[in-house]
Amino acid sequence: MYLVVGATGSLGGQIAKKLLAAGERVRVVERDANPVREQNPHTDPRELAAAGAEAVRGDLREPASLEAALRGVDVVVSTASGTKRAPPDTTAAVDAEGTANLARAAARAGVRRFVLVSAAGADPNAPEGLFRDKGMGAQAVADSGVPYVIVRPGRFMRDWVGFLIGTQAQMGDVVELVGDGTKPSSFVHEPDVAEIVFHIARDDSRAAGEEVEVSAETATYPDIVQRMGRALGKELKVRNVPVGGRLTTLPESLGGIVGHLLTVHAMAPAYVNVDRTEAERYGVRLTGLDPFMSQMARPQPA
Repeated sequence: MYLVVGATGSLGGQIAKKLLAAGERVRVVERDANPVREQNPHTDPRELAAAGAEAVRGDLREPASLEAALRGVDVVVSTASGTKRAPPDTTAAVDAEGTANLARAAARAGVRRFVLVSAAGADPNAPEGLFRDKGMGAQAVADSGVPYVIVRPGRFMRDWVGFLIGTQAQMGDVVELVGDGTKPSSFVHEPDVAEIVFHIARDDSRAAGEEVEVSAETATYPDIVQRMGRALGKELKVRNVPVGGRLTTLPESLGGIVGHLLTVHAMAPAYVNVDRTEAERYGVRLTGLDPFMSQMARPQPA
Protein backbone atom coordinates (compact mmCIF):
# COMPACT_ATOMS: atom_id res chain seq x y z
CA MET A 1 0.00 0.00 0.00
CA TYR A 2 1.24 3.46 -0.97
CA LEU A 3 0.23 6.57 0.94
CA VAL A 4 0.54 9.74 -1.15
CA VAL A 5 0.50 12.90 0.96
CA GLY A 6 -0.08 15.98 -1.17
CA ALA A 7 -2.05 14.04 -3.78
CA THR A 8 -4.51 16.88 -4.29
CA GLY A 9 -1.64 19.07 -5.49
CA SER A 10 -0.27 18.96 -9.00
CA LEU A 11 2.91 16.91 -8.38
CA GLY A 12 1.39 14.53 -5.85
CA GLY A 13 -1.63 14.00 -8.06
CA GLN A 14 0.56 13.00 -11.00
CA ILE A 15 2.46 10.52 -8.84
CA ALA A 16 -0.73 9.01 -7.41
CA LYS A 17 -2.20 8.55 -10.89
CA LYS A 18 0.98 6.85 -12.13
CA LEU A 19 0.93 4.42 -9.20
CA LEU A 20 -2.75 3.64 -9.77
CA ALA A 21 -2.16 3.12 -13.50
CA ALA A 22 0.59 0.64 -12.61
CA GLY A 23 -1.92 -1.37 -10.58
CA GLU A 24 -0.70 -0.32 -7.13
CA ARG A 25 -2.95 0.14 -4.11
CA VAL A 26 -2.94 3.84 -3.30
CA ARG A 27 -4.31 5.75 -0.35
CA VAL A 28 -4.47 9.55 -0.43
CA VAL A 29 -4.82 12.00 2.41
CA GLU A 30 -7.67 14.48 2.24
CA ARG A 31 -8.25 17.30 4.65
CA ASP A 32 -10.59 20.19 5.21
CA ALA A 33 -10.33 22.71 2.40
CA ASN A 34 -7.95 25.64 2.73
CA PRO A 35 -7.77 28.25 -0.04
CA VAL A 36 -4.91 27.77 -2.45
CA ARG A 37 -3.22 30.61 -4.24
CA GLU A 38 -4.42 31.39 -7.71
CA GLN A 39 -1.52 29.86 -9.66
CA ASN A 40 -1.67 26.46 -7.96
CA PRO A 41 -2.92 23.67 -10.24
CA HIS A 42 -4.56 20.94 -8.23
CA THR A 43 -5.87 17.42 -8.63
CA ASP A 44 -9.56 16.76 -8.11
CA PRO A 45 -9.97 14.12 -5.35
CA ARG A 46 -12.94 12.71 -7.27
CA GLU A 47 -10.62 11.95 -10.18
CA LEU A 48 -8.29 10.00 -7.88
CA ALA A 49 -11.23 8.14 -6.35
CA ALA A 50 -12.51 7.21 -9.82
CA ALA A 51 -9.06 5.81 -10.62
CA GLY A 52 -9.23 3.57 -7.55
CA ALA A 53 -7.55 5.57 -4.79
CA GLU A 54 -8.69 5.10 -1.21
CA ALA A 55 -9.21 8.43 0.56
CA VAL A 56 -8.63 8.99 4.26
CA ARG A 57 -8.91 12.14 6.26
CA GLY A 58 -5.69 13.46 7.73
CA ASP A 59 -3.86 16.68 8.47
CA LEU A 60 -0.11 17.02 8.86
CA ARG A 61 -0.73 19.64 11.53
CA GLU A 62 -2.72 17.09 13.57
CA PRO A 63 -0.41 14.14 14.36
CA ALA A 64 -3.20 12.01 15.82
CA SER A 65 -5.02 12.07 12.47
CA LEU A 66 -2.11 10.36 10.72
CA GLU A 67 -2.37 7.02 12.51
CA ALA A 68 -5.33 5.74 10.50
CA ALA A 69 -3.84 7.08 7.28
CA LEU A 70 -0.65 5.07 7.83
CA ARG A 71 -2.26 1.80 8.92
CA GLY A 72 -1.09 -0.98 6.58
CA VAL A 73 1.08 1.38 4.50
CA ASP A 74 4.38 0.13 3.08
CA VAL A 75 5.61 3.24 1.27
CA VAL A 76 4.93 6.91 1.98
CA VAL A 77 5.37 9.48 -0.78
CA SER A 78 5.07 13.08 0.39
CA THR A 79 4.95 16.15 -1.81
CA ALA A 80 3.02 18.22 0.73
CA SER A 81 4.00 21.89 0.95
CA GLY A 82 2.58 25.13 2.24
CA THR A 83 4.29 27.07 -0.55
CA LYS A 84 1.09 27.86 -2.44
CA ARG A 85 -1.43 27.69 0.35
CA ALA A 86 -2.92 30.32 2.61
CA PRO A 87 -2.20 30.61 6.37
CA PRO A 88 -2.22 28.72 8.64
CA ASP A 89 -0.68 26.35 6.07
CA THR A 90 2.67 28.12 6.03
CA THR A 91 5.87 26.38 4.98
CA ALA A 92 6.87 26.28 8.66
CA ALA A 93 3.61 24.51 9.53
CA VAL A 94 3.56 22.09 6.58
CA ASP A 95 7.06 21.60 5.14
CA ALA A 96 8.86 21.63 8.51
CA GLU A 97 6.51 20.69 11.36
CA GLY A 98 4.01 18.73 9.26
CA THR A 99 6.66 16.64 7.56
CA ALA A 100 8.25 15.93 10.94
CA ASN A 101 4.86 14.80 12.29
CA LEU A 102 4.42 12.50 9.29
CA ALA A 103 7.93 11.05 9.63
CA ARG A 104 7.46 10.23 13.31
CA ALA A 105 4.06 8.67 12.62
CA ALA A 106 5.54 6.62 9.74
CA ALA A 107 8.22 5.29 12.08
CA ARG A 108 5.60 4.22 14.63
CA ALA A 109 3.58 2.54 11.85
CA GLY A 110 6.55 0.50 10.62
CA VAL A 111 6.61 2.01 7.12
CA ARG A 112 9.42 0.46 5.09
CA ARG A 113 10.23 3.44 2.86
CA PHE A 114 9.60 7.17 2.93
CA VAL A 115 10.05 9.17 -0.28
CA LEU A 116 10.08 12.91 0.37
CA VAL A 117 10.10 15.51 -2.38
CA SER A 118 12.09 18.41 -0.93
CA ALA A 119 13.91 21.08 -2.95
CA ALA A 120 17.40 21.78 -4.21
CA GLY A 121 19.14 24.09 -1.77
CA ALA A 122 16.91 23.10 1.16
CA ASP A 123 18.94 23.21 4.35
CA PRO A 124 17.94 23.49 8.02
CA ASN A 125 20.65 26.15 8.36
CA ALA A 126 19.37 28.25 5.42
CA PRO A 127 17.94 31.72 6.07
CA GLU A 128 14.45 31.73 7.55
CA GLY A 129 11.76 30.77 5.07
CA LEU A 130 10.99 28.15 2.44
CA PHE A 131 14.40 26.51 2.06
CA ARG A 132 15.03 26.31 5.81
CA ASP A 133 11.58 24.83 6.39
CA LYS A 134 12.05 22.23 3.67
CA GLY A 135 15.50 21.47 5.06
CA MET A 136 14.07 20.96 8.54
CA GLY A 137 11.43 18.60 7.16
CA ALA A 138 14.05 16.56 5.31
CA GLN A 139 16.19 16.39 8.43
CA ALA A 140 13.21 15.08 10.42
CA VAL A 141 12.70 12.31 7.86
CA ALA A 142 16.39 11.39 8.05
CA ASP A 143 16.22 11.33 11.86
CA SER A 144 13.03 9.25 12.01
CA GLY A 145 14.66 5.86 11.53
CA VAL A 146 12.47 5.04 8.51
CA PRO A 147 14.45 4.03 5.39
CA TYR A 148 14.16 7.02 3.11
CA VAL A 149 14.93 8.61 -0.23
CA ILE A 150 14.89 12.42 -0.28
CA VAL A 151 14.46 13.89 -3.76
CA ARG A 152 15.73 17.45 -4.24
CA PRO A 153 14.47 18.81 -7.57
CA GLY A 154 15.62 22.09 -9.04
CA ARG A 155 13.15 24.94 -9.40
CA PHE A 156 9.99 23.81 -11.18
CA MET A 157 9.78 25.48 -14.59
CA ARG A 158 6.02 25.94 -14.41
CA ASP A 159 6.26 27.89 -11.17
CA TRP A 160 9.60 29.69 -11.33
CA VAL A 161 9.59 30.38 -15.09
CA GLY A 162 6.06 30.01 -16.44
CA PHE A 163 4.35 31.79 -13.57
CA LEU A 164 6.94 34.32 -12.38
CA ILE A 165 8.24 35.34 -15.79
CA GLY A 166 5.62 34.10 -18.25
CA THR A 167 2.72 35.84 -16.52
CA GLN A 168 4.50 39.19 -16.83
CA ALA A 169 5.67 38.50 -20.40
CA GLN A 170 2.17 37.74 -21.58
CA MET A 171 0.83 40.95 -20.02
CA GLY A 172 3.27 43.28 -21.80
CA ASP A 173 6.82 43.75 -22.98
CA VAL A 174 8.47 44.43 -19.59
CA VAL A 175 9.47 41.80 -17.03
CA GLU A 176 10.40 42.99 -13.55
CA LEU A 177 12.97 41.11 -11.49
CA VAL A 178 13.69 41.56 -7.79
CA GLY A 179 17.32 42.51 -7.29
CA ASP A 180 19.65 42.22 -10.26
CA GLY A 181 18.21 38.79 -11.15
CA THR A 182 21.59 37.39 -12.12
CA LYS A 183 21.76 34.64 -9.51
CA PRO A 184 21.76 31.33 -11.43
CA SER A 185 19.37 28.53 -10.59
CA SER A 186 18.82 25.04 -11.93
CA PHE A 187 15.41 24.15 -13.28
CA VAL A 188 13.40 21.01 -13.97
CA HIS A 189 9.95 20.26 -15.41
CA GLU A 190 7.48 18.99 -12.80
CA PRO A 191 6.11 16.05 -14.87
CA ASP A 192 9.67 14.74 -15.23
CA VAL A 193 10.05 14.79 -11.44
CA ALA A 194 6.72 12.98 -11.06
CA GLU A 195 7.94 10.21 -13.37
CA ILE A 196 11.21 9.83 -11.47
CA VAL A 197 9.54 9.81 -8.03
CA PHE A 198 7.06 7.21 -9.30
CA HIS A 199 9.98 4.92 -10.18
CA ILE A 200 11.82 5.58 -6.91
CA ALA A 201 8.70 4.77 -4.88
CA ARG A 202 8.43 1.34 -6.55
CA ASP A 203 12.14 0.53 -6.63
CA ASP A 204 12.96 -1.91 -3.82
CA SER A 205 16.63 -1.83 -4.78
CA ARG A 206 17.04 1.72 -3.44
CA ALA A 207 19.43 1.96 -0.52
CA ALA A 208 18.12 3.40 2.74
CA GLY A 209 19.19 6.96 3.39
CA GLU A 210 19.63 8.24 -0.16
CA GLU A 211 19.44 11.92 -1.08
CA VAL A 212 19.24 12.62 -4.81
CA GLU A 213 18.99 15.71 -6.96
CA VAL A 214 17.10 16.17 -10.21
CA SER A 215 17.71 19.14 -12.49
CA ALA A 216 17.87 19.68 -16.22
CA GLU A 217 19.44 23.08 -16.92
CA THR A 218 20.94 26.13 -15.23
CA ALA A 219 20.09 29.70 -16.22
CA THR A 220 19.74 33.23 -14.87
CA TYR A 221 16.51 35.19 -15.06
CA PRO A 222 17.81 37.78 -17.55
CA ASP A 223 18.75 34.88 -19.84
CA ILE A 224 15.32 33.29 -19.34
CA VAL A 225 13.57 36.58 -20.18
CA GLN A 226 15.52 36.85 -23.43
CA ARG A 227 14.75 33.27 -24.39
CA MET A 228 11.09 33.65 -23.46
CA GLY A 229 10.88 36.66 -25.74
CA ARG A 230 12.07 34.49 -28.61
CA ALA A 231 9.46 31.84 -27.74
CA LEU A 232 6.71 34.47 -27.66
CA GLY A 233 7.98 36.25 -30.76
CA LYS A 234 8.54 39.63 -29.11
CA GLU A 235 11.32 41.63 -27.51
CA LEU A 236 11.11 41.71 -23.73
CA LYS A 237 12.81 44.31 -21.56
CA VAL A 238 14.02 43.74 -17.99
CA ARG A 239 13.32 46.22 -15.22
CA ASN A 240 14.97 45.66 -11.82
CA VAL A 241 13.03 46.24 -8.61
CA PRO A 242 14.79 46.54 -5.23
CA VAL A 243 14.12 43.89 -2.59
CA GLY A 244 10.93 44.96 -0.85
CA GLY A 245 9.74 46.96 -3.87
CA ARG A 246 6.41 46.41 -5.63
CA LEU A 247 5.95 45.00 -9.11
CA THR A 248 4.12 47.28 -11.53
CA THR A 249 3.68 44.81 -14.40
CA LEU A 250 0.78 42.92 -12.82
CA PRO A 251 -2.42 43.64 -10.89
CA GLU A 252 -1.67 44.16 -7.20
CA SER A 253 -3.12 40.81 -6.03
CA LEU A 254 -1.09 38.82 -8.54
CA GLY A 255 1.95 41.07 -8.36
CA GLY A 256 2.21 40.51 -4.63
CA ILE A 257 2.57 36.75 -5.06
CA VAL A 258 5.03 37.05 -7.96
CA GLY A 259 7.06 39.68 -6.12
CA HIS A 260 7.22 37.53 -3.00
CA LEU A 261 8.50 34.50 -4.91
CA LEU A 262 11.02 36.58 -6.85
CA THR A 263 12.24 37.89 -3.49
CA VAL A 264 12.57 34.30 -2.23
CA HIS A 265 14.71 33.57 -5.28
CA ALA A 266 16.80 36.69 -4.74
CA MET A 267 17.47 35.85 -1.08
CA ALA A 268 18.06 32.10 -1.50
CA PRO A 269 21.54 30.64 -2.03
CA ALA A 270 22.52 30.13 -5.67
CA TYR A 271 21.96 26.59 -6.91
CA VAL A 272 23.73 25.73 -10.14
CA ASN A 273 24.02 21.95 -10.16
CA VAL A 274 22.68 19.98 -13.12
CA ASP A 275 22.00 16.36 -12.23
CA ARG A 276 20.48 13.92 -14.71
CA THR A 277 21.59 10.76 -12.86
CA GLU A 278 18.13 9.69 -11.69
CA ALA A 279 16.56 10.51 -15.04
CA GLU A 280 19.11 8.32 -16.83
CA ARG A 281 18.61 5.53 -14.31
CA TYR A 282 14.91 5.30 -15.17
CA GLY A 283 15.03 6.34 -18.82
CA VAL A 284 13.35 9.71 -18.30
CA ARG A 285 14.21 12.38 -20.85
CA LEU A 286 14.39 15.70 -19.02
CA THR A 287 12.69 18.70 -20.61
CA GLY A 288 14.88 21.75 -21.26
CA LEU A 289 13.90 25.38 -20.74
CA ASP A 290 13.48 26.22 -24.43
CA PRO A 291 11.09 23.32 -25.18
CA PHE A 292 9.15 24.20 -22.02
CA MET A 293 8.82 27.86 -23.02
CA SER A 294 7.89 26.98 -26.59
CA GLN A 295 5.13 24.72 -25.30
CA MET A 296 3.96 27.44 -22.90
CA ALA A 297 3.81 29.98 -25.74
CA ARG A 298 1.52 27.83 -27.90
CA PRO A 299 -2.17 28.78 -27.84
CA GLN A 300 -4.06 26.49 -25.49
CA PRO A 301 -7.14 24.65 -26.81
CA ALA A 302 -10.44 26.19 -25.75
